[in-house]
Amino acid sequence: MLYRHFIQRTVVLFALLSLPALPGFAQTVETIDPIMPIYVTARVFQLSAAHGQYQEPSDQVFRVSTANYTDETKWIASLKKTYPGFTPALLTTATPRVYRTAKPQIIKLGQMGVSTLDLFLNGAQSPSEGDKPATTLIAEINRFQAGTSYPVTHALQSMEVESGKTYFFAMRSYKLSGEHYVGYLRKGAPVARYANQDVILLFAFSVELEKPNPTTRFFGDRDSVALQNDATKKVQPVIPITLKQPGLGGKIQVRVEIAPTGKITNAITQTSSFPEMNEAAVAAARQWEFAPTLFAQNPQPINGLLTFEFPATAK
Repeated sequence: MLYRHFIQRTVVLFALLSLPALPGFAQTVETIDPIMPIYVTARVFQLSAAHGQYQEPSDQVFRVSTANYTDETKWIASLKKTYPGFTPALLTTATPRVYRTAKPQIIKLGQMGVSTLDLFLNGAQSPSEGDKPATTLIAEINRFQAGTSYPVTHALQSMEVESGKTYFFAMRSYKLSGEHYVGYLRKGAPVARYANQDVILLFAFSVELEKPNPTTRFFGDRDSVALQNDATKKVQPVIPITLKQPGLGGKIQVRVEIAPTGKITNAITQTSSFPEMNEAAVAAARQWEFAPTLFAQNPQPINGLLTFEFPATAK
């Protein structure tokens, strides 16, 4: 059945492509090279609230200047204002290069081997009133439940995007109960803790259509391990007594920018499986210090990762 539908859709597509141009339409359309990437910083937040204690969010796509949304505290303050009644927390940050082809870029949420949510991003060329075609970013979620082979796909949004702009919206059509929240995103966490809570995912995409000029030296996971070990001042986040519950724990990676003085000038959550501790982890990361000798050969600031582990106690 699926194969037959595929053949029918293919025949229709080729028939449409072979039609002569309609009166009033140009015979040729300027195109964008499909191998030119769309540079995206994708962030996924959770919006959590107790049952019945919030106003249902709209599915509006908000468009803001990226320059005003590089700090996590500004993100959280803005989301609290935009979505009253919810507590926002950043779950993951990724920087995929999205192409205008049928092959998506995939950002995985949750843990492999269990129920997962995968964010699919596609790029497309779209009509424009100007001389050049516009660029569209298309997002969808594929939901894989443990023990199943095929995903359930939830269409999210298609956004006509511009450089220097950030687009964010809540996934109001798919709400996670406490049980599903733990199953998809918080493996091993005590379900009872989230039994009376709803979680809605929020997606934010910062877009650049031309390759950004790097202003820092980028350190990945491997280089960041050595960087973290060599810090001259290390501050660990303190877990409050309210979060010292059996089965509750996780890992938080904070991406930091280190100035030539060895001081941290910016910090934002990279990935988190313990979002209740995000604020404490970012606050701790901002207090770390590094030896200025790191910049003896290269004065360019360093962009690296600090990892904080919070082992869960036995249930």
